[in-house]
Amino acid sequence: MKRSTNLIVINCNNKAFVFLRKEQSNSGLGFKFIKNKKLIISKLLCFFNLKSGFAFLLYFLSCVVLSAQFETNYTPIEISGEIPPRFYQSLKGMTQIDILLEDEGVSRRRRKDFSTKTSFTLREIFLSGSIYYNDPCTPYVREVTKKIAAGLPDGENIDVFVSRFVSPNAAIWQDGTLIVNIGLLARLENEAQLAFVIAHEIAHYENKHAFLQYVRKQKPANIQKRALDNLKANVAYTQKNEIEADAFALELLNKVGYDSRVGARAIELIMSDKTAGGIQEVGTALDILATDWCGDLEASTYMGQDRHEAHHFARKMLQERRTKIGTNGTSNEGLFLVSENDFEQINGMAQFELIENYFREADYVSALYRSVMLQKIHPENQYLEGKIVESLFQLYLYKKRGGMRRLLKTNRENYLTTDLSRLSCFMNKVEEATLKGITATYLKRQYERHGTEQEIIAISTAKYTELVSGRDAAKAHFEHYIKYFPYGKHYLYAKQRIKMK
Repeated sequence: MKRSTNLIVINCNNKAFVFLRKEQSNSGLGFKFIKNKKLIISKLLCFFNLKSGFAFLLYFLSCVVLSAQFETNYTPIEISGEIPPRFYQSLKGMTQIDILLEDEGVSRRRRKDFSTKTSFTLREIFLSGSIYYNDPCTPYVREVTKKIAAGLPDGENIDVFVSRFVSPNAAIWQDGTLIVNIGLLARLENEAQLAFVIAHEIAHYENKHAFLQYVRKQKPANIQKRALDNLKANVAYTQKNEIEADAFALELLNKVGYDSRVGARAIELIMSDKTAGGIQEVGTALDILATDWCGDLEASTYMGQDRHEAHHFARKMLQERRTKIGTNGTSNEGLFLVSENDFEQINGMAQFELIENYFREADYVSALYRSVMLQKIHPENQYLEGKIVESLFQLYLYKKRGGMRRLLKTNRENYLTTDLSRLSCFMNKVEEATLKGITATYLKRQYERHGTEQEIIAISTAKYTELVSGRDAAKAHFEHYIKYFPYGKHYLYAKQRIKMK
């Protein structure tokens, strides 16, 4: 379902005209220009006066930046900056977790064991390239966390980071390190929902749930890391711990002014993907016949009974929590206390980063599906067109070389929705010749439209031609790439392919 809101400006002659449309659908948020941008700005200049127009001008400019960023292209976030020293320095001596647990009277042996294992888990995450540094998302999440922590008696020194992990989750360690997944930022709908998840994690920290689970003999190094990795990790803490953390979060949100009843919606969004139901969109975009798709039963059988039961168990626990939150939460209209514009921008970026990270993990099924779904909102976005081409090429490459089954098995935990299960099932059973035709048709269409404008389409066409017809047939395409993209990132590769005999 799509909701459209027209933002209106009155020109100097008091004649109204629409210049921007804000569209909210199940797939996310988008902005679409209606009139020519130069006309908009010229009309806008005569509309504003310094006293009444400045605030609206700022809002307008933020909308323009957001729309311009996603309307035609997207540049993935580049990670830069230093890893905090405490995550790579020697673990000799007392760590922050040691000091905390010593104050609680925990024995030296247990304290050291728990501290060492959890510290090594954090080190593994931070040294793996999974954490964003100097990115636009982290400062906003830190501001929301700061707003929440103001409601605690003594405040809390929570150290917040945003990760590349695609699962819609977050986790906190006993030293106060809070990691929020990009998958969560892409899934939520407003700031209050984010605040609920953060407050829930702070509750685990305040109540020392991670250490208590360790005392109960669960594997200490995996309690929080599993929460980052997949949805089934919601069973890592006991249901009692989760309900206790929910109650703590509701009270904390009410204290600082957030609408706490949105916590129920946050749980619902974690349970189910907003893009569900888009398999027909993928079929239309890729010219896949409806009769070729796996049915629900076939897809369920393909995914396996153990996966179905584990997913059902997690959903059942989440549903119980959702019901309690809906009953006990308080509605006070506090959806945004830091910034609505910042949330919408971060949420929009997260949609693209999610695709980028799926692709980095070689989960080409998820990258393909989400690119097609996001393209409904941004139909002219070059990044999305390129990712569809790249994902299709990689899937065909694995099919041709006999590695498709292994590839799909590796990413099995990501296929938690019916749509992704059906798409994965289709890729598993489709004949090589059929997938070759699908890839060739889509690639040819994009090459004719953007072959001289988008380097990823140009180089993918060359690679595909070489794969199916040999290097001699692909030579012209590599030369085409070199001609039109002399500063492209694949330039040296293209030169090398031409020289090879």
